[in-house]
Amino acid sequence: MVGRIIKKTGNSTVIFANGRLFSLPFVSKHNTGDIIDSNDNLLNNCLNTKPLNILKKAHEYYTKKFRFLKSIRDFFTKEGFIEVFTPKLKENIITEPNINYIKTANGILAPSPEVEIKKLLSLGFDKIFELCWVYRDDMKDNLHKQEFLMLEFYEVLSKPYEIINLLIKLIKHISDKSFKERYNLDTVEYIEYKEAFKRFASLDTDKTDLEKLKIEFNIEGDVSIDEILDLIFGLKVEKQLGKTHPMVIYNFPASRASLAKVIDNKTQRFEFYLGGVELANCYLEQIDAKAIEERFCCDEVFFKAMEFGLPPLSGIAVGVERLFMVLERFDGILEEWIWQNF
Repeated sequence: MVGRIIKKTGNSTVIFANGRLFSLPFVSKHNTGDIIDSNDNLLNNCLNTKPLNILKKAHEYYTKKFRFLKSIRDFFTKEGFIEVFTPKLKENIITEPNINYIKTANGILAPSPEVEIKKLLSLGFDKIFELCWVYRDDMKDNLHKQEFLMLEFYEVLSKPYEIINLLIKLIKHISDKSFKERYNLDTVEYIEYKEAFKRFASLDTDKTDLEKLKIEFNIEGDVSIDEILDLIFGLKVEKQLGKTHPMVIYNFPASRASLAKVIDNKTQRFEFYLGGVELANCYLEQIDAKAIEERFCCDEVFFKAMEFGLPPLSGIAVGVERLFMVLERFDGILEEWIWQNF
C-alpha cells in the first residue's frame, strides 16, 4: 500500500491511499505530507517538491490575509460602524467614463458598492462600511485586477480629512512595528493636484499644450489633456508619493468630479498614497440629486434616495489588496500566481 502521511499519533500513522484513510500500526519516521509504503519506505519527500512549496506559500499568504480582513472588521465594529452587504449584480448603474464595466447576460457587475451604500445612508444610517468584491474590465498587473476586494466606509457629517484620519487610524491598527518604523503615520502631507506636477514632474498644468505633450510622450490618436495628465501622473508622479509618510493629492480638475462636490471649479476628491501606491479615494460627497443627474446616467432608485434625503457626508474607497501588499510586502500578483500553480 502506498499513501500520503496525513497524521502521526503516539503509536500509529494515518495515511491517505486510494481515496480512503488507513491507520498503520507504527509511527512513521517521515514527515506529514510525505508518501510512504506500508513498510515506512519513503517514496516521495514532499518538502522538496514544487506542489508543497506552493502550498506552504499559499498557506502563509491566506493566513495573513484572512487575519488582515478580520482585523479590519474588528476595527470598524469597535469604531461604531455597521457592516453592510449590498447587491453586486445590477440592471442599472452609474456610467462613469473612466471605468470599464463587466457586463453579463443577467446584468452588470458593480464596480463599487458606493451607490447602494448611499441608498442605505438616505434611510438614516450614519456610519457604514462594506468589505466586498468589485469588478472592472481593466488591464491585469500587480496593481489592477478584474475582480478585487474593496473597502468602502462613509460617515454622515464627516469631512474628508476626518475620513482620511480614520483610515490612518485603521492602518495603525492593522500594521506591525516594522511597518510603523518604515513610515511615519503621524505625518500626513496634503498636496494640490497641480502642485504635485510641478514638484515631481516639473510640469505646469496651467500652461500645458496638448500637441506638445503628445509628441513628448509619443502618443497618437484622439486623447484628451486629462488622459495625458493621468499618464504623466502615473509615470512620473505616483511612484514618488508616500515614500516616508502618507501623502494626499487634492483639488483635482472639475472634469474629475465623479460623485464628488465641485467647489470653485475644483473637485473635492482626495487620493491617498503610501509607498508609491494609490491606496484610496476620498470624496466630499455630492448630495444634490440634480447635479448628479446632470453628470450621469443612473438608476432611478438612487435619484429617489438622494431626493428623499442624503445628508452631508464623506466616504472613501480603499483597495484592500493594495493595502495588504504595502503592509505585508507581498507582490500584488502573488495570489493569482498561487492559483495558477496550485
